[in-house]
Order: sequence, then C-alpha cells, then structure tokens
Amino acid sequence: MIKHIFLQFLTKTDYEINLQVLFGNRKTGTAQSLKFLGVTIDTTFTWQHHVGELTSSLNKACYAIRLIKPFMSLDILRSTHFSYVHSIISYGIIFWGN
Repeated sequence: MIKHIFLQFLTKTDYEINLQVLFGNRKTGTAQSLKFLGVTIDTTFTWQHHVGELTSSLNKACYAIRLIKPFMSLDILRSTHFSYVHSIISYGIIFWGN
C-alpha cells in the first residue's frame, strides 16, 4: 500500500496553514518530517531530526570500530573509518550541511 504524505514547508516566522490535500479521493497525511532518499527533511529545514539520526548511526559505527580496534592494523582502521563513518557523515551533506 502506497502512503501519501504532505509536508508543508515554513519559515521560522510563518504560521502553519490548515490545508487538506487530496490525492485521488483520499486525504493525504501531514507530517512534521519525512525521510527522502536517506535525508530527513522537516518543515522548517532545521535538520534537527536528520542530525539526531546521524548521531545514532555514528554512535553505532564508533562502537563497531572500537570492537575491531584490538585486532586490526592502523591502515585497516583508517580504511574502515572512511568506508563506514565518513560515508555516513558525507551522504547528502550538499543539502543539509550547506
């Protein structure tokens, strides 16, 4: 089942307008944030939700690197960092990090 979501973009000084958007004969749901191509977008582009998800992913990556650290050389750890941690940080940065 395809779920249709409506996200209203606002500036920090705008007020939300109560809109009902129809797709076919059905009302679409409204959301405060949604994930699109791996980047979490919210209504005011504050990126708080996205940064929160990044923090969680980076914590997991750091934990994994700490676990393998005693068994790997510095070159392998550096390679693991760039393939795992750096890819998480840099994905979509052109949008959210600008």
